[in-house]
Amino acid sequence: MQWLSQIRRRLAILLHGGSFDRDLEEEMQSHLEMQADEHREAGMAAEEARYAARRQFGNVTLLKEDSRKVWGWGAVERFAKDVKFAARTLRRNPGFAAVAILSLALGIGANSAIFSLINALVLRTLPVDEPGRLVRLSTLNPNGQEELLSVVMFEELQRRQQVFSGLFGWRANAMANLEANGVAYAGLRDDATGGYFATLGVKPLLGRLFTPEDAAAPPATVAVLDYRCWQRRFNGDPAIVGKFIRLEGKPLTIIGVTPESFGGLVADVACDVTLPVGFSDAMRRSEALWMNVVGRLKDGVSLEQARAHLEVVWPAVQAAALPEGRQGSARQEFLARRLVVDSAATGISYLRQQFMRPLAVLMGVVGLILLIACVNLASLTLARAAGRQREMAVRAALGATRWRLVRQQLAESLLLAAAGAALAFLLAEWGTRFIARLIWTGYVPLNMNPAPDARVLAFTAGIAIVTAVLFGIAPAWRATRADPGTALQRSARMSGGTGRFGKALVVVQVALSLVLLIGAALFLRTIHNLRTVDVGFRRDGILLVNLFPRAGGHEGLNQPVYYHELGDKVAALPGVQSVSYSSMALVPYELKESVEPKSGTAAPVNAMVAVLAPRFLETLGMRLRAGRDFTWRDDAKAPRVALVSESLARRLFPSGDAVGQRLRIGMAREHQDVEIVGVVNSASLWIVRSREPMAVYTPLGQVRGGIHPQMVIRTAVEPASVAAPVRRTIEAMGREYPLRIQTLREREDGAFIEERLISTLLSFFSGLALLLACVGLYGLMSYSVNSRTGEMGIRMALGAEPGTVLHLIIREALTLVLAGILIGLPVALAASRLVSRLLFGLSPTDPLSMVASVTVLTAVALLAGYLPARRAARIDPMEALRCE
Repeated sequence: MQWLSQIRRRLAILLHGGSFDRDLEEEMQSHLEMQADEHREAGMAAEEARYAARRQFGNVTLLKEDSRKVWGWGAVERFAKDVKFAARTLRRNPGFAAVAILSLALGIGANSAIFSLINALVLRTLPVDEPGRLVRLSTLNPNGQEELLSVVMFEELQRRQQVFSGLFGWRANAMANLEANGVAYAGLRDDATGGYFATLGVKPLLGRLFTPEDAAAPPATVAVLDYRCWQRRFNGDPAIVGKFIRLEGKPLTIIGVTPESFGGLVADVACDVTLPVGFSDAMRRSEALWMNVVGRLKDGVSLEQARAHLEVVWPAVQAAALPEGRQGSARQEFLARRLVVDSAATGISYLRQQFMRPLAVLMGVVGLILLIACVNLASLTLARAAGRQREMAVRAALGATRWRLVRQQLAESLLLAAAGAALAFLLAEWGTRFIARLIWTGYVPLNMNPAPDARVLAFTAGIAIVTAVLFGIAPAWRATRADPGTALQRSARMSGGTGRFGKALVVVQVALSLVLLIGAALFLRTIHNLRTVDVGFRRDGILLVNLFPRAGGHEGLNQPVYYHELGDKVAALPGVQSVSYSSMALVPYELKESVEPKSGTAAPVNAMVAVLAPRFLETLGMRLRAGRDFTWRDDAKAPRVALVSESLARRLFPSGDAVGQRLRIGMAREHQDVEIVGVVNSASLWIVRSREPMAVYTPLGQVRGGIHPQMVIRTAVEPASVAAPVRRTIEAMGREYPLRIQTLREREDGAFIEERLISTLLSFFSGLALLLACVGLYGLMSYSVNSRTGEMGIRMALGAEPGTVLHLIIREALTLVLAGILIGLPVALAASRLVSRLLFGLSPTDPLSMVASVTVLTAVALLAGYLPARRAARIDPMEALRCE
């Protein structure tokens, strides 16, 4: 074996002109130490390993490792040496390292950002004691809609249940007029029964939290401040306990402050103040379903056991809670409600249900982005490894095993992935906050914390490791398969190409990029269709004003008279054409009720219900098909009347005129005998996607109790230009103030937030994927041109024209692009069907989206292939042959 080592040494010296350069010396030294490690791994004793290493490579001092062998430090040292050598190698190739790290940062960062939102909305549990033992109770009506519980239902459950150690009810996030330190503002209040904090296991930061004794007799006189309200409104006053905060003008004594980690059971927003709620006789008689109910399971009781027990108890609870006077179908509908028992570990989220489907789509999209980044880096790494075959051949000739060489390549991949993941974690934090701002349209600040936590960090680290293996293992293994003797005989320009595997990687990139481009095109067209579809009214020139009463502003108020007067004053402003009111937010709010003829055989229908003021049809540009509109004479003293949409009229009265017919609307007593006085065109006031919505409208003057209506203003000028005078007019009345003023177009943007979120991010990600695919194609073609310089020189020396060479390279690039398109189109068609429910006005196989995506991809990819092709066409034949 000694003569073989001598030959290896002399061969290495001969190949490098009789002397080693600095890099080769470092590599030889590194390999010397690694070879000694391999001897030790083979079971040789320490002295034998030293002797074998010296015998093969000369007198080299090795590190002492007796204690390292005992403690297993050898593997750690070998890994550290691999990483050190990988860092030195990447430092010599800053361009490749920068492209690789940035590509990984974008791919991993996109995944971490979307996962951070999913983590915040779905996975993160409430900051209370044992959140997994919390259970939420709600009801499901016969129409499949989830509703809450009444006071009687809660008290009956509390009396009959045997599975909860604690049970409480609460009303979440009611808008209220608050006054702190003399400053009035609109904030959020929670009302909870006395066992709220005790059941949750929350401890006060200051003072104490309320108990059942505080809720014994309504109305409440004490309150608990949220930590954020304490900091923002009271400047973190440590002596806050015992001071006052005003709610609707009435003082409440502050008895405590919740800890910073606890913001309530709603994950999206935090209430300013929580009040104890007790039940008066009037509240017990009320049939309103307003109460969230949560219980804590007893030790040893599972969720399934609790569900089974409550299903047995529920019929008796319903019977006790049945309102007086319910007969016939109304009685059956009430008794048909089912109790829903679910885990409350993650609390309630307004955003969770709305955005889980879009986030699931985006998680798949960013997964494709990461795969494209891996394929792109695998392609670049493969080309780079092909250029390093001579180095690998020298190492193999000196005795390195294939696994040893693969391990060194993987060390580079892990180092790149680690750097990319570190940058990705920073990008993810910025990205999650950007997306959170994009999706939140509420009146109050978003309380959800989407910032990455330990779970997101672990997720990021995990996909970084997987990514390193994905883009590193195949090129590393392939690069070590070359025969050392053959590789050493090749010149620098004949070091071997990336071959079919490299071309296959580019084809995969093109195919995946096409999938994302087609998805982006489909959602961009969906947004366009939603904004241009005929909704049954005129969208332009509409200003919406959400009104909210001042403290005591509605006391003694005759609402029809007040709103009539306010509407006349606003209509007199310059640029204003018409003014009316509605109980709805146009989009996206909806309220469905069961509607049926008072007499006849037509089955009940679920229809949208809204309260309208006179001139609403005129203001919004809707059309009256039959009958009459509401007037201000349709007040509480007049007979109950309603308008219905054409679609509802056809459904309930297919054989005759709907005007003059009578309806039952929902279960409220005052709506059991309502006369239809008019039929209006079917307008998509709530959901633009609903082409023929069935709707019933009742007059503002006949509403029982106060409402907070929305003012609808049609203008002859830009709507935003009249916002300031409208605000001054409303505030001058002294009863209400505008909670929010915005144009109908701005409101629609909030209604289309799911589609806008997907289209915005998908457009960005598809552009990124296209860029990565083009970088991969450009890199492959550039390497191909570089490795075939001699061939191009010979061709041109034998008479080939530059145009012929240009055509040759472009044809090769076009072949790869067309192969990717042929693979990507079927995949895109299959993927688009998965999101078909989110599309509007087009099919998942929309030809325009397909053609546009293919055209863009082909044009950009050909540009990426044209640049190296042009360089190949300008090669000087003599210079190329001289290099060979």
